[in-house]
Amino acid sequence: MMRKVTLMLSMALVLCACATTSEVRVDRAADVDLTRCRTFGWLSQTKDPESLTDRRVRAAALAELERKGYSLEQDAPDCRITYIFSAYERPTPKPRVGVGASGGSRGMGGGIGVSLPIGRQDRYRATLTLDVVDTAKNAQIWSGALDVSLSEPELSEEAARAIVAEILAHFPDRT
Repeated sequence: MMRKVTLMLSMALVLCACATTSEVRVDRAADVDLTRCRTFGWLSQTKDPESLTDRRVRAAALAELERKGYSLEQDAPDCRITYIFSAYERPTPKPRVGVGASGGSRGMGGGIGVSLPIGRQDRYRATLTLDVVDTAKNAQIWSGALDVSLSEPELSEEAARAIVAEILAHFPDRT
């Protein structure tokens, strides 16, 4: 009976350790009415050439805002949107071996455990942050961020669309 309980607890711990969920983190200025943003444009952070990730995030963000009922205007928008993307390579997991001993009323016992990294591991961990800036005040008024696992250090079109949609789901609709 005790072995069954120990086995079930061990399996529960393994399942909990495998669950990695990431939630969108949102921060906004308390004194700002986000409905003031009727039109959006892109706020470029640099004069450097656009990377593939730049183009994909920009297209996904503007398309998602348009889908949510906002108008796109580059010349004199009410608000502008920009992003920060950071990715780093995860260390490669290594096999591990553990040895343990225990004692109880029935004598001594022991065990050996081996942990092998099996299956495809995403090599990169990344964070995408979308920021909304009030053009008139030249101040950030909303920010949404999401941590993700990736197999490449750049965002694919599908990944950019999915991540941006998940972040902007927390931004109010105009419709």
